[in-house]
Amino acid sequence: MICLRSFALSPVLACRAGRGVVVALCLVVAGTMATQARAQNIPTAQMLIGKAVSDDDQAGEVTNAINRFLASDIDGCRALLERVKSNNPKLPPSGVMMAMLWMNVNRVAEARAELEDTTNKFPADPEPYLMLGDLAFQDRRITESSLLFNKATDLTKAFTENPKRKRDFEIRSNAGLAAVAEARRQWDVARKHIEAWMTLDPDNASARQRLGIVLFQLGEEDKALEQFRESKKLDPKSLQPELWMARLYSDAKKRDVARKQIEAAVKAAPKDVGVLLGAAEWFLAQNDLEAAKTNADAALAVDEKSLGAKLVRGTVARIARDYRSAEKFLNDAHVQSPGNFPASNSLALVLVESEEKEPRQRAVEMAEANVAMYRDNNTIGPNALTTLAWIYYRTGRREDAEKLFSRVTQNNTLPTDGAYYLARVLADRGDADKARSILEQVLASEPFFATRSDAVDLLEKLKSGAAKK
Repeated sequence: MICLRSFALSPVLACRAGRGVVVALCLVVAGTMATQARAQNIPTAQMLIGKAVSDDDQAGEVTNAINRFLASDIDGCRALLERVKSNNPKLPPSGVMMAMLWMNVNRVAEARAELEDTTNKFPADPEPYLMLGDLAFQDRRITESSLLFNKATDLTKAFTENPKRKRDFEIRSNAGLAAVAEARRQWDVARKHIEAWMTLDPDNASARQRLGIVLFQLGEEDKALEQFRESKKLDPKSLQPELWMARLYSDAKKRDVARKQIEAAVKAAPKDVGVLLGAAEWFLAQNDLEAAKTNADAALAVDEKSLGAKLVRGTVARIARDYRSAEKFLNDAHVQSPGNFPASNSLALVLVESEEKEPRQRAVEMAEANVAMYRDNNTIGPNALTTLAWIYYRTGRREDAEKLFSRVTQNNTLPTDGAYYLARVLADRGDADKARSILEQVLASEPFFATRSDAVDLLEKLKSGAAKK
């Protein structure tokens, strides 16, 4: 995202309801709690009590409580969970279990309320503080999360109700405090907490990955690579060690070293689709389209159904303006995974470049469907709206397009590729200065994005026009 609040279009345009947009947005349905639950992982008794007991005879009652929750019988669910906790003090407080259920259906406010109430009813139990700490950290409230994790740590020291829960609290407290330290770039502090976590859970691959990242930041690259290799032994599905190193070197702006690590990863595992795809994505991010294409093709040669490889190949073709090839790969990806947003979003952007009516209409329909599905998603929603705005613009619905661009920019959530789209709209309507300012900002801050070459071309034309004046 880039900051473009000052470039919002006319508020009058933003207030007009275009028929196509209204239709798209009206397709969004809040849904019942049961529908939301189906979209998530269906909760189980193991999810609610598995960290407290290994084999519990109350599992049947917990399952009944979950079923009541899914049927929107919240009071009945709570009553059952309270009875379960009363019968077995080793289990989590009922409010903790209720919070887990609320979070499973993305009702964070209700989950937080349950946890706040639990800190009052069970003041010696560390778990609500751990869960509140997690929520605070997710919202980037680092100081608050630090205080909550430290409170949980203090309570855990005195906790005696259940040794299994106590061990879980110790692990989670250290993991949480390590995350806080990492966010603050306090690498020595993070190392201390991760090593304490690993003492409790030495076979945890994630802990070793986290330690590898911290060691790299401390300048101990060889030890970092060792931890990534240990992680790979513990979890064969985890990222190739050299790919970890490549990502870290890339973040450190050491791209030549990162490239060597990418090449080492491919050499070590030339038939590993994950490695080949990781290499393809890395090269794509460096705007090395030929190398990205080579590795994506290699991944497809190993697994012709690789969704990620199809997306990379489609993206490469789209950037190269080979729209026929882009449509083929992206359509294959969309058919394989209809709910995959990158596939449908990119395909819509490719289809709208067609000179034929049918593909362009399909682009509109796909983009409208994505807005309907992802409007309330803070991550995907702005991308879906921006794509729809651009597709409306390309298909002649300029008023609808400007209204949507106004909406996105007023919320300060314009995606990077959207900067080019908005600049095109502004340039076409004669606001060359605003268009130039947007393009200069995004090109200075973003080394790579799909429409970068288009943005460069447009900026040169705008500068040339200004020079002639």
